Amino acid sequence: MAHNIHHAIKGEKPEKVATWNAFCLADMGDTGAAFIALPQIPPRNVTWAKKGKWVHWAKAAFERYFIWNMKRGTTEPLYQKLALRVMGVNRLKE
Repeated sequence: MAHNIHHAIKGEKPEKVATWNAFCLADMGDTGAAFIALPQIPPRNVTWAKKGKWVHWAKAAFERYFIWNMKRGTTEPLYQKLALRVMGVNRLKE
C-alpha cells in the first residue's frame, strides 16, 4: 500500500495489485471449518475446505501467534511468507 500511495501522490498508476486470495479459520465452539480460495472471487483456481476440532485449536494458536507478532511489530515474518507461498497464497500479484 505504501508503494501505491507514493505513486498516487506523484500522479502515477498503482504499482502493486492485490491477489484477492482468501485463507480462513472459522471457529465454531469446539469445532470449526478452514478454507482456502484462490482467488476469493469466482472463477477460482484453487478451493480447499476441511472441518473438525483441529480448526478450533489451529485458530486459537494462530490468534496467540498473531498477537505475539503485533507486540513485536512484525507484520509478516519471512517464515510466514514462505509458508503461505508453499500453499500458493500470495498477497500481491507478481
